[in-house]
Amino acid sequence: MTRIISNELNRYMDSLKTIYLLRHAKSDWAAEFRIDHERPISERGRKNAKAVRSLLKDRSLRVDIAYVSDAKRAVDTLEIVNKNNDLFKNVEVTPLLYEANIGVFYNLITNTDDSHNSILFLGHNPELEELANQLILRQNAYKDFSFFQKFSTSALIGLSFPISSWKHISTFPGKLILFWTPVKQ
Repeated sequence: MTRIISNELNRYMDSLKTIYLLRHAKSDWAAEFRIDHERPISERGRKNAKAVRSLLKDRSLRVDIAYVSDAKRAVDTLEIVNKNNDLFKNVEVTPLLYEANIGVFYNLITNTDDSHNSILFLGHNPELEELANQLILRQNAYKDFSFFQKFSTSALIGLSFPISSWKHISTFPGKLILFWTPVKQ
């Protein structure tokens, strides 16, 4: 009996897909940078990125593929969160996520290989907040509505979907399974 239930649970879990959205850590506006793309993270950002890493490790969360903005603050966040390359199996740093529109995210999602059951996007606001709302609401009827009072830097959201293929991401609204923000210091 236990084996049958276990097999059913494994089959169910294999038919779930999960998307995580992580906003880059707090940037350092006092640092020297020529263009916004080069802005690094602050000391507070480093602490918050370490807290994200601890959260992921404590929950034994591993991500099959991470799509990361190529902006310095996003890459800095990646280097801290995935310090030993132990949390994200595959990482793709891409300029596509800097000031991306919803279509870019959906294109990346639907073109992700179905052998990957989890995706993480590490990027920027307002794009990540807009994507989260779109994945939860599944419609544009509430265009000016947001579930989030503030999608702060280092905020992490997890959404699960009862689908076996990323091509069906638009079929069901995402179920919120994780929403974490760093404690202000």
